[in-house]
Amino acid sequence: MTIGVPIKDAALRAELEALIAEHAYRLDMNCSENLAELYTEDGSLIAPNFACEGPEAINGYGRDRAAAKTRRVRHVCTNFRFWEDGPEQARGLCFILLFRSNGSDLSPAEPIALADAHDIYRRCPDGVWRIKERRVVLSFESAAHKAR
Repeated sequence: MTIGVPIKDAALRAELEALIAEHAYRLDMNCSENLAELYTEDGSLIAPNFACEGPEAINGYGRDRAAAKTRRVRHVCTNFRFWEDGPEQARGLCFILLFRSNGSDLSPAEPIALADAHDIYRRCPDGVWRIKERRVVLSFESAAHKAR
């Protein structure tokens, strides 16, 4: 992976971090039915056990996640790095620590995985930055996460 020219523009960094936070929020708060709104029309979400290409597949994944009301999940995103990839495109990497508990009570949350999110962002014609591709690569995985 190339380290690229880091993006130092504070406004652009804030916009990309807000996009990442919104993605995590929708998954964590069971309101991800329209997750594809955060992606380009040709966007994709690729993880170790699945791949979603295009809005219908991404929204299908989001609907499935939103329907899992007894599973509590929290994504903690950190260590953001963004770099230039052309005039209307950027790349980024962040680390995602995933906590999960099953059940509706306040059962203990387990840290179940640490993943690297390799993202490609594109500024769309409406001026909004969206995810062109999110590729999730596991760095560490608990037995509970493997057993899902």
